[in-house]
Amino acid sequence: MKKKRLEYIDVLRSIAIIMMLEGHFMTLSLQSVFRDNQNPIYELWKFSRGLTAPLFLCISGLIFTYLLLSNKVQGWHNPRVKKGIKRISLLVLLGYLLQVNLNSFFFRDRPLLTSLTQIFHILQCIGTSLFILIILYLLKIYILKIPFGILLLSLGIFVIIFSPTLHEANFSNFPRMIENIFIISKNKTLERSVFPLFPWAGYVFLGGSLGTLITILKDYAHHYLFPVTLILVGLLCKHLIYFVLESLQLLPLFNTLEPFQYQYEPVRFCQILVFIGVVILAHKIIVYASKNITFRMNKTTIYTLLGICFSVGSYLFTKEIKTTNQTLTAYLLFFSPIVITLWLTTRCNYNTFLTIGQNTLSVYVFHVVILYRGFFGFKLGGFFKDQLTPFYAITGAIIFVFFFLAYTQYTPILMNKIYRLSRK
Repeated sequence: MKKKRLEYIDVLRSIAIIMMLEGHFMTLSLQSVFRDNQNPIYELWKFSRGLTAPLFLCISGLIFTYLLLSNKVQGWHNPRVKKGIKRISLLVLLGYLLQVNLNSFFFRDRPLLTSLTQIFHILQCIGTSLFILIILYLLKIYILKIPFGILLLSLGIFVIIFSPTLHEANFSNFPRMIENIFIISKNKTLERSVFPLFPWAGYVFLGGSLGTLITILKDYAHHYLFPVTLILVGLLCKHLIYFVLESLQLLPLFNTLEPFQYQYEPVRFCQILVFIGVVILAHKIIVYASKNITFRMNKTTIYTLLGICFSVGSYLFTKEIKTTNQTLTAYLLFFSPIVITLWLTTRCNYNTFLTIGQNTLSVYVFHVVILYRGFFGFKLGGFFKDQLTPFYAITGAIIFVFFFLAYTQYTPILMNKIYRLSRK
């Protein structure tokens, strides 16, 4: 198999980053009165929102491991090792820098380094986890005889199982910054980590084990049987995982740990396997259909159909909506034409979609600066925090996502023009 990026991995990364952008905007802006756990639509959105970070962590481990093992040169001289260390350093540095607020420091007389700069966020978590992954890779090459996939799978399971015990440990003798690396601090008076290594690093290692499997399977990883198997394994494990963990809890050594049999993370990873399988399968079907099925529709017909859908959706909003199905129908008929029209008018295409998945770091950093006052202390997110109804929150989320699609599509073109002008 050619040593190249797996296209469906970029598709997964693109989906994950778009889910993150939409999820963060909605979470920040939606009024609390509409956060009703009894509402099926909100529950479905909340589920997808909860899937985003684990999916992103898993894919980070997957793609890094796949590229690491796919290189012709293995060991310390593997170019991916040195590139990985540089990338890891950048991730950790940016993770801490984004917690700095220059606006507060220069104009509000607040300290530059606060409790917020001591927390361990997703960039630090990914960076540190990948660093551990590189160490394990080198140990495997030069010392250990354990298959790398088994090693990562075991470490991922260990992190998840050991997390409750570590969270009960006493970190009072450790600096708070160190405590925040490992667990969510018990001290609620100061800022606490959102993505400590335990248990979140487990997703990176489990994703890495999947990346190892893809490398071993080679051409078979491109077959339809691969995503179908992922879906079946994910569904089966989801129903067996609690029984397995309960049985494991009874064994010597494990029974001395804090209860872990009802941990959130194992089930979530099973759901990720299903999600990845569904996306890969859908991607294969769409690619096959685009190559083998000829279907043409002129622009007039397309915009006419979009106009009809939008009109029906607008009409439904003028009526009293009583049921969940009516609400979902109205929102779909109203917003789907808007999304498709924006996609067509902004000249976005499949390559645009893949590009946002290949620029996740810059997109993540930029969105933190805009929404969460990262580094510069911009207040954009503060203007609509908990202020929007679902209608306006969805509208804002669509605009927010398309802004970043345009950013990843046109920034290289703009930078190229600036470079050419500078050379003249």
